[in-house]
Amino acid sequence: MTGRLIVAGMVLLLASLPSPAVRADEAAISLASDGNSFAFEMRDGIPSGFLATLIEDLASAVGRRVDFHIRPWARCLEEARNGDVDGVFAVYRLPEREKLYLYSRVPLYLVQEHIYVRRDEGFDARDWQDRLRGKRVGVLNASYHGPRYQEALAQHLFGAVELANSTESLLAMLRAGRIDAIFTTSDLMQKALAAPGVSPAVTQIEPAVEAMPVYLAFTRKRDLTGLRDAIDRELDKMKEDGRYDALLHHFYP
Repeated sequence: MTGRLIVAGMVLLLASLPSPAVRADEAAISLASDGNSFAFEMRDGIPSGFLATLIEDLASAVGRRVDFHIRPWARCLEEARNGDVDGVFAVYRLPEREKLYLYSRVPLYLVQEHIYVRRDEGFDARDWQDRLRGKRVGVLNASYHGPRYQEALAQHLFGAVELANSTESLLAMLRAGRIDAIFTTSDLMQKALAAPGVSPAVTQIEPAVEAMPVYLAFTRKRDLTGLRDAIDRELDKMKEDGRYDALLHHFYP
């Protein structure tokens, strides 16, 4: 009887212990983004938009799920760099960032970089260097806007460069006359202008200053090469068999 009681006690003890950790191939991928565009946003706590659907489909295809984390853009990059999250999207691929992040090989999307000015102050974007010489421009903190913008910075073309944590803040600065122009993507600006109470008193300067691919970038604090490669293979398949184009057409008919 005593032996049976001991065995029963051991069974109860084992049942009360925490369950083994979920296998790595079943765990969620934690990804950070700013959630400030129609391509990716959270609606009532539910990920929405082209990039949200694309990334969830890619993760599902490789046997994973995704936990999205919404942060200001500079914090997204910092958390991915420190390993607080597994990765960040949608991010430009730059030589100086290659040392900090493990980039996907296949781009997620192509974004358009534009200049925005107050209404009735428009000009041809092909002359933007002359038109913005000595002017005050605004950009998101830790953002990148292409090689021509970087060249303008190196030449000290602008009178000042003001940083903000949101496109909405940049719009407020533009309306108040604190800056003369905004550099940002059309995706971010469209979402900001759709916010309640925001006056659309801005002009998008054409043509786009840059059109650049954006990527999924993983932290280098742990080895996620296998996950990166699996997602790249699936994204290649989606682009080859038409699923990618069909998804893009669904969100951008």
